[in-house]
Amino acid sequence: MGTLDGQVAIVTGGARGLGEGIARRLAAEGASIVIADRTSAEPLVAQLPPTPLGHQAAVVDVRSGHEVDRLVEDAKARYGRLDILVNNAGVMDSGADVADLTDAEYEFVFDVNVRGVVNGCRAAARVFREQDRGRIINIASYIGKKAIAGHALYSASKAAVISLTQALALELGRYGTTVNSICPGTMYTPMWVEKLPTFVGEENPDVEKYRREHAEVNVPVGRLGEGADVGALAAWLASDDAAFMTGAALNLTGGEAVFF
Repeated sequence: MGTLDGQVAIVTGGARGLGEGIARRLAAEGASIVIADRTSAEPLVAQLPPTPLGHQAAVVDVRSGHEVDRLVEDAKARYGRLDILVNNAGVMDSGADVADLTDAEYEFVFDVNVRGVVNGCRAAARVFREQDRGRIINIASYIGKKAIAGHALYSASKAAVISLTQALALELGRYGTTVNSICPGTMYTPMWVEKLPTFVGEENPDVEKYRREHAEVNVPVGRLGEGADVGALAAWLASDDAAFMTGAALNLTGGEAVFF
């Protein structure tokens, strides 16, 4: 038996990367998963272990409050319940200095990383206030606590997610709902690979070289994190074992960051 048998979870941005790792682990623990992404997640849904209620893919733009409301309403209508929401969908910034940022980039990063999380939290909170249990897990970042030059937009957006998490935890505690955020360190994901040229200033960097060197220099456990690592922590936060954990911003960095 899994720790989440019979439960229903929505994972946004779940088609790849950290979201895929989260969806796979929650499903392995027995939850039925609705994977929401900008592109169809049907191939991943087909790979998840079967559950009595089954899994579902939904094409959703988290920037749209209407689409996210419909996502939550449809899940509740199909499964008769909603237990877990993981707000994972997010984007990285371009690496530009603040003085060089465009309005378009500012609006895009904050629309996805902040508005998208607010939309998910708002829709799920309406459901969870009518229940005696709920779990909201927001994927933030360790640089939401410690900014990095050149990534002010991303840092600020993830700091907003952490603050939102804390406030919502205070609001929903009396409804048996916990709200926590996970703050990953450097993760080996498709987005990290795509953004590596920006990070290192090379057009075609050797991905494996930089992956190895970054881990050796910066990560005490000796490797970059992966989606499965985030999935393991998300599964614990979603379980009854984490019923007394709320309002937390949990570092998941392999020691890359050891601050609160």
